[in-house]
Amino acid sequence: MLVSLATSDPVEIDQVGGKAASLIRLKQNGLEVPGGVVLTTLFFEPWLTEIQTSSEWRSAIEMVQSIGFRSPNLTQRADLALLCDSVKSLASRFPLNDNQRAQINEARTDLGAGMYAVRSSSPEEDLGGASFAGLYETALGVDPGLLTEAVRICFLSCLDERVLLYKAGRKFESLAPRIAVIVQRMVNSDISGVAFSLNPVTNDYDELLINASWGLGEALVTGDITPDTVVVNKVTDEIISYRVGDKGDDRPDEKCLTTEQIGELGDTVKRIESIYHEPVDVEWACVAGQLHLLQARPITAYIPLHEALQTAPGEPRHLYIDGYLTDGITMSGAISRMSGDAFTTIIKLYWQWMAGQSANETHLIDAGCRLDSSRMYIDISMFMHLIGKGEALAKQSETMNPMMAGIFTSPEIERYRPVRAPAHLRLFRLLRYLPGVLWRIRRAIAVLYGPIFRSDHFDASYQQTIREFNDWITQPVDESQSVSDCFKEALVRMGITIMDTSYPAFIYSFLMMFRIKVLIDGKSSEQLELVDALFGGHEDDMIVQMGLAIYDLSTLLPSSEFDDIDALTVKLQDRKLPEAFLVRWDEFVLLYGCRGPLEMELANPKYGEAPHLALRQMASVAAGGEEFNPHDMQHKQVARREQAYARLLEMLSPRKARRLKKYYAVCVRYAAARELFKHHIMQVYERLRRLLLHRANNFVLAGRLDHCDQIFEMTIDEVDRATQDTGFDIRATVEEKGAFDRKLQSQVRHFPMAIDSRGRILRSPLKFEEGALVGAAVSAGIARGPIKVLNDPFEKELLPGDILVAVTTDPGWTPLFIPAAAVILEVGGELQHGALVAREYGKPCVSGIQDVTQQFEDGQMVEVDGNAGVIRFID
Repeated sequence: MLVSLATSDPVEIDQVGGKAASLIRLKQNGLEVPGGVVLTTLFFEPWLTEIQTSSEWRSAIEMVQSIGFRSPNLTQRADLALLCDSVKSLASRFPLNDNQRAQINEARTDLGAGMYAVRSSSPEEDLGGASFAGLYETALGVDPGLLTEAVRICFLSCLDERVLLYKAGRKFESLAPRIAVIVQRMVNSDISGVAFSLNPVTNDYDELLINASWGLGEALVTGDITPDTVVVNKVTDEIISYRVGDKGDDRPDEKCLTTEQIGELGDTVKRIESIYHEPVDVEWACVAGQLHLLQARPITAYIPLHEALQTAPGEPRHLYIDGYLTDGITMSGAISRMSGDAFTTIIKLYWQWMAGQSANETHLIDAGCRLDSSRMYIDISMFMHLIGKGEALAKQSETMNPMMAGIFTSPEIERYRPVRAPAHLRLFRLLRYLPGVLWRIRRAIAVLYGPIFRSDHFDASYQQTIREFNDWITQPVDESQSVSDCFKEALVRMGITIMDTSYPAFIYSFLMMFRIKVLIDGKSSEQLELVDALFGGHEDDMIVQMGLAIYDLSTLLPSSEFDDIDALTVKLQDRKLPEAFLVRWDEFVLLYGCRGPLEMELANPKYGEAPHLALRQMASVAAGGEEFNPHDMQHKQVARREQAYARLLEMLSPRKARRLKKYYAVCVRYAAARELFKHHIMQVYERLRRLLLHRANNFVLAGRLDHCDQIFEMTIDEVDRATQDTGFDIRATVEEKGAFDRKLQSQVRHFPMAIDSRGRILRSPLKFEEGALVGAAVSAGIARGPIKVLNDPFEKELLPGDILVAVTTDPGWTPLFIPAAAVILEVGGELQHGALVAREYGKPCVSGIQDVTQQFEDGQMVEVDGNAGVIRFID
């Protein structure tokens, strides 16, 4: 029950907790740690056993389970807090048994006189995937006679609602309370603080950041003061910056740390990082010039970079752009190995078509495409000699991706320009490849003439070709076929369909959009506004139609039906709902069954197989009643487009008016083509998912997998090998090869647009006006309302009139645009999903706001000006 921090024996985290195990590890490596002991989890076992059999605890657990992985609303959080307070009240009355009393007395004897520091140490705390930072209690300056009370305070903190919600949010297998408690001699520090072995502001692995303040540091922890902040270059040990903080004392300009102390701290933190083999944060204290370590733990709030992408410390850095954040893909969170492998397969097939040879990893790396890192990164440094200065590139990308434009004009961009361009990417070398590439893609060039010179013939075959593909893709999967062959066959058929339909139609209409912009007077604000209206209000846009279909379905049921989504799902599956709803539902599944929230992730179910996804979105729409009818807004947008067209015809010269008629007709005719690219990919993904789940079910029945979803932690090749070879160890493969992916999924909520080969995040500078943030205007209009920050479409309820804030959106977010008053995005330009849907629904939208989920808080009142791209803070 009692373990000394000075023990030389190995310890189990299950017994001493993460914090204590870390201190023992530091002590065993010769580092200075204040003396102390640990009351292990066995000490608290009698109390925990009694708690878990209580009705109070069962009620709290039932409520957490009802909330699930979603963030609770304020009412749920308050109700859970009351239930947990009842559990704490029960636990606060537990007496010490004789054994516990003896351990407390032994701890006092070991530590002697003086004040103690009593700290919680949970077995789940301070691990690589979960820090529990700030959730457990610490008591400082504890008199030995009050040790029992301090230990009880720390124990009760493991029953807090915040701890339960943290575990649920991190998908812990068990919510059972577990705790150990550290009792140490109190260190009356002159200076204290925390040091990070990477820079948490920039994510730079080669920078160390130190916070320091006078005294014990309670004011630093509670946020009552601003500490000194020191940034150190870990490679050269140079002090990059020292900012003196407002420490609330009579020494406002005095630095806490000398150069020598900074050097000692830096060396110590680097040593600890080498012990842990990962970035760490370290709590420290100085007493009479002696450095003491109070805590060390892995940093969980940083962006890990795969070792294949890292350059050595001090070497020239590469700058990577995250391809998964581009329009059409928009996956800001960590993805499964299967999704990454599927996308790699698509890229390799495309390469084979373009280059005339099978692609391997070396080919892709030479082309600047890094798919060996759980993300798709483009090494932009390799191409900087071709794209010129940042200003030129920013101008090219400002409408497509305003945040990217900001990155390319960053003062830091030039540090990533190599001294010599890669030999194989120099212009004269690339020109040598051009004839061969043009010959191999000659069909892609030839089909562009179809809608231009043979429009009648093209239009006649357009829908027929799509119908034929739809008929084929919905046929039952050949379960005897390998996953690789099934996927590649579907991709080839999809590629041929796109080549003959949406690709030439989209390119032609996009060209006509550009020509319309050339026709007008670019200095006329009226004409610019009219052209903007010209490109909206398209009735056949597939994603807008999907949102309208969900809205229509929500009106066919009483609003009370949506109070219990689980029960409603059962009714739908049993076909016990009104016939009108069932007919429309069948139509919806036929058209959009392959779509769904966060749909580019293969591991995520789609509407067709998981009806509750669409029902939950209908519930969100139904909550708004009839306050906003998207059909009415769609009609207004169509009317606005037609009025803008008529007005432009009057304003332009007869020659330009004739051209406008031709260009406009093309834009209207092929407006839906853009959405078909993504739709066909989702049809292929849905087919692939069906076969994967069939294989997974067989593996589970054979006892080779625990549950079907684990198959998405494999690659396509591994699934095929496991199918052919019954001796293939699936569990071992998943455990070994999926470790880095699991780390990303546990640590990273949203990836940055740009990161370099030493982990440094390049950000688009935030633009401020007085009381406002400035982004890019991508959908016109002005609206006011309370902020609602969502990391995924189901994280919390979006109420009518809320301002939706998200990193990026895909078609699965479309129903949320109906109740939203306006939309604020981090990633996306004029052609991104969020901007297009916002325009079709007449909702103001501003994009390009860096770290958007950190800039706003739920309930904050703002005005979104989609005309100027400005977000004004009202409250």
